[in-house]
Amino acid sequence: MDGALSDEELNEYQVRCFNAPLQPAEIARVKRLIEQKVPEGINYTGLTFPGFVYIHNMFLKKGSTETFWIVLRKFGYDNDLKLRDDFLPVPPKKAPDQSVELTSEAIEFLNGTFRLLDTDKDRSLCPAEVDKLFNTAPKSPWNDAPYKDATEKTSMGYMSLKGFLSQWALMTLLDPTVSLANLIYLGYSGNPATALRVTRRRSADRKKQTTERNVFQCYVLGSKNAGKSALLNSFLERPFSDRYIPTTVERYAANVVELIRGTRKTLILHEIPEDGVSNFLSNQNCLAACDVAVFVYDSSDVHSWRKSKDLLEKVVRKGELTGYRVPCLLIAAKDDLTPYPRALLDSVKLTQQLGIEVPIHVSMKLDDSSYVYQKIVKAAENPHLNIPESEFAKKRKQQQRFFYQSLMFALVGAAVAALGLSVSRARAIKKNPLS
Repeated sequence: MDGALSDEELNEYQVRCFNAPLQPAEIARVKRLIEQKVPEGINYTGLTFPGFVYIHNMFLKKGSTETFWIVLRKFGYDNDLKLRDDFLPVPPKKAPDQSVELTSEAIEFLNGTFRLLDTDKDRSLCPAEVDKLFNTAPKSPWNDAPYKDATEKTSMGYMSLKGFLSQWALMTLLDPTVSLANLIYLGYSGNPATALRVTRRRSADRKKQTTERNVFQCYVLGSKNAGKSALLNSFLERPFSDRYIPTTVERYAANVVELIRGTRKTLILHEIPEDGVSNFLSNQNCLAACDVAVFVYDSSDVHSWRKSKDLLEKVVRKGELTGYRVPCLLIAAKDDLTPYPRALLDSVKLTQQLGIEVPIHVSMKLDDSSYVYQKIVKAAENPHLNIPESEFAKKRKQQQRFFYQSLMFALVGAAVAALGLSVSRARAIKKNPLS
């Protein structure tokens, strides 16, 4: 990543592609030729990109097209100049409630890549430096939704290291194949099979009451104009705006959350517009990828509260029907406004009925987030807590408990009766051994 191939790197390239090393005299001869034809093709470090291209143009002009294709195939490309499937060993998910994350090896590589790209050492990447990141890829995957504007930026509009790593975490979660391909385009030198890992099932996490995940996805639902987008914008350190712009498509915000005990987790907020909830919930596995769901409502608006309550109840029913039950939290937004008294009482009552935490009150306008993002991560880290239970589920559980108790009593009664019968027979035989 220093813009040139040293003699050692050029020799490694030769061995990888043609299984034959270059002698020092041969390397010197090639470099002299390039320096004569393309002065910018050689610098103090070694062979630059213009010089590298000149060598391959020589092969093409001499009719040695197969030499060119050997190189491409050695680096995993097929005849359509796309990376072959066998060159992208993405680990398969065996269940919908598993996810894919970057391994520590891949994260270490990305940290090094960030440092190399940050030529001015300001701990951020300007747009030109980000463009340079993907100059060996077909295109930048971050120019379009859902990745565009999905991470934190500095006051200058530059990408911080947190934003950089969060962007990769988001891409790996949503499209692991694209993430792995771009790691290879960047020059990931490790075994591609060691770059990604599949997490344990979320249902298993709930049973074990712990999780090994480093990346959590949080669904953000609620009524229109409740404050969902403000929650995402504040998460990305963006200034508050009184202007209401309705969200019409699903949106993501990814960032690193620093916890009290010093650990760091990546949180991905996934905003789902109110108008898109019905279609979203029509998918049988829609909750499988969710680590925690938050329901935002305007604490000064009774309509907003009722709508968000209705969405919460729908998600609870969906989770109970599909088996993908998720921790849920209520967020009372716009706490700077005069609260609607009935909503305050009803919300506390509802949380008690469902067995989840009381609503978290926030005001993004006053920059009062009440550590909401840390609380969301805490709920995701404790997947057995804050799982709401409907009245229907409670009654069904009581019926099952009653059935099992009745069955147990019946089995015990049958066992006692059988034992009594055996004792009676034994006594009868003892009294009349010849009968």
